[in-house]
Amino acid sequence: MRTQTPEDSRLSLVLAVERLALAGRYALYVLAATLFLAGELESSPLRITAITSAILTHNLLVHWVFASRRYEWFLGWTNFIVHFIEISVVVAFTGAANSEVFALYYLFVIGFAAYCAELRKTLAAAALCCLSFALIAAIEHRWHASYVLDVGELAVRLGFFLVGAWLVGMLTERLRRTEESSLFRAQALAASEATLRTILDSAADPIVVFDWSELIVEANDRACEFFGFARKDLLGLRLRRFLFDDGTLPHKAAMVMSRGEYRGEVIVVTKEGEEHTVDFVLRAFIRDGKNYYVALLHDITDQKNLREATRLANLDLERLNRELRQVDELKSRFLVTISQRIRSPLSAALGYLELLLNEELGGVAHDQRRAVQTCRRAVLRIFRFLDEALTLPGMDTQAEMSVSPQNPVEVETRHEKNKVAE
Repeated sequence: MRTQTPEDSRLSLVLAVERLALAGRYALYVLAATLFLAGELESSPLRITAITSAILTHNLLVHWVFASRRYEWFLGWTNFIVHFIEISVVVAFTGAANSEVFALYYLFVIGFAAYCAELRKTLAAAALCCLSFALIAAIEHRWHASYVLDVGELAVRLGFFLVGAWLVGMLTERLRRTEESSLFRAQALAASEATLRTILDSAADPIVVFDWSELIVEANDRACEFFGFARKDLLGLRLRRFLFDDGTLPHKAAMVMSRGEYRGEVIVVTKEGEEHTVDFVLRAFIRDGKNYYVALLHDITDQKNLREATRLANLDLERLNRELRQVDELKSRFLVTISQRIRSPLSAALGYLELLLNEELGGVAHDQRRAVQTCRRAVLRIFRFLDEALTLPGMDTQAEMSVSPQNPVEVETRHEKNKVAE
């Protein structure tokens, strides 16, 4: 929307004055003509013709300007000169210094102040009117010897006229300054509102402004998109319509009214029925003596879903870890049990094989010795396999090996020594 400038305001006032003056001139012309035809107005045809010509010519010019929409003509010096000549002709042909329509000069100065609200120009126009009036009086006195010119009365009249023009000029100039100040503030307000609108629309999060009755009075584009409404449809709706009431909503509203601020998580239900968890930040402010509230809604639905998914995943991971520890314990117990049950008979067998190799149970032939040695190596390989199986994190292998009645490594070492000795 285009902001009204001082020139636009001045032109509107000028057009109103011109329309009023046009109607007034027609009324004056009809009144004068009626009185003249009725014989109530004593005047010569020459004076009536001059006055009529001036009025009708001026009216034709005004009609032409309105028809062609050349309104700048009203603001130029040509219009001023036309008004000035017309009034001077009317005053000159209606009695000069004794003219009863001398007040037209007052109206002219007042109207001129509406066109140009500057004191110096108003005083200049008034001085020109005074000069014209004095010249008309002098010409009337010169042409009519019977006319007595009262200079003192003329001076008093002109003095009052200048004082009145000065007052009108002062008043119109003050009004002009007040009008310019008001228009400047209006333009500044419009500019600030436009800037605020730009900032609101560029925000990534929904922002709404509502009054004390929770009616939305302003919203940015992101809020319209978030709630699923066009701006014209969203404005005027109650904000509570979109908030999920979990029983604490009245308490939150009372807190907002008392403190003027609030921050917390709320659930928002959109036009399509979708629920969104938002971080709701609210602040109160005063505008034109009324309380308003601005709310920022930061959608944290994805973060909430992610946190919930992470929590569930952690629970599943803890459950799996517990099950894995149970499996490890079962495996360890299984290996320990198997080791104990296998080592005991193997240790006994290895002990007897050592006795045979050491010939503690009688002599052994060469072929028999080779066979016993092969059996011993096989038993030792079984022991090594058990040691490797028991070498797991958290398992005490040496403790498990001590369960056997005889360490196979020591047996093998002792056998090697005996072999060397032989």
